[in-house]
Amino acid sequence: MFGDVVYAPGGTCGPRVQQEYQLVVLVEGGVAADVEGQERRLQPGEVGLFLPGRREMFNFAADRKSHHTWCSVHPSLVPAELAEACRRAAPVLPVSRRLEQLLEVGLGMPLTGGAQGDGLIDAVGLACLQAYLFTDTRQERRATDEPDALRRALVWLGQEGHGAVDLPALARAAGVSPAQLVKLFKRHLGITPIRYVWETRTRRGAQLLRETGLTVGEVAHRCGFQTPFHFSRWCRELHGMSPRVLREKAWGAGSG
Repeated sequence: MFGDVVYAPGGTCGPRVQQEYQLVVLVEGGVAADVEGQERRLQPGEVGLFLPGRREMFNFAADRKSHHTWCSVHPSLVPAELAEACRRAAPVLPVSRRLEQLLEVGLGMPLTGGAQGDGLIDAVGLACLQAYLFTDTRQERRATDEPDALRRALVWLGQEGHGAVDLPALARAAGVSPAQLVKLFKRHLGITPIRYVWETRTRRGAQLLRETGLTVGEVAHRCGFQTPFHFSRWCRELHGMSPRVLREKAWGAGSG
């Protein structure tokens, strides 16, 4: 189930025993939730995960209205592995764009859509839980494994898209020397910065080969390769075959 509600200043919900896995996204206002005697606060732009079987009481901001959306998933739909991951997850996280998009899909679906509609709603609800856990995993990995300089380098690479990249420019964006950046990439990612760039672009190119009808040259250009030959060389190195053969295998059009 997906929902959207606005509480007047000082609004409350509960006490109640949570029956489902519920994600609560605060859009505006504020809320302090008491969960089994422990306070959990949400600020706008944050999402809280609430687990079944726990006693809750929600107190919304006394001086302004509070708007939140939610997604509830029945425990019978949640596999054991996913349930265990939810139990280990952080109780509050920033809302990711991916989760926002999934919630928009869920909120836009009709309440009565027949068996197929219900199945689709269930699938979107489970995807919301997975999106939350994905954000939790990335937050934990970044906090423990990725120094700030490495994070800045990865963000810069993502923002630069498919333009030309060289080690000095990447090191300047990261705020460290080229030698230090190489050490950080090797220590935390097991790869040099420049090889990381080309492997990432090659994987993106392979995805385009499988999922689009773009020519090899068009794929190479969109993924930032200097020439189709350059892309083909990396494709052979990572996938053991040329771009043409990779597409034939993916499309079931190979000669054998």
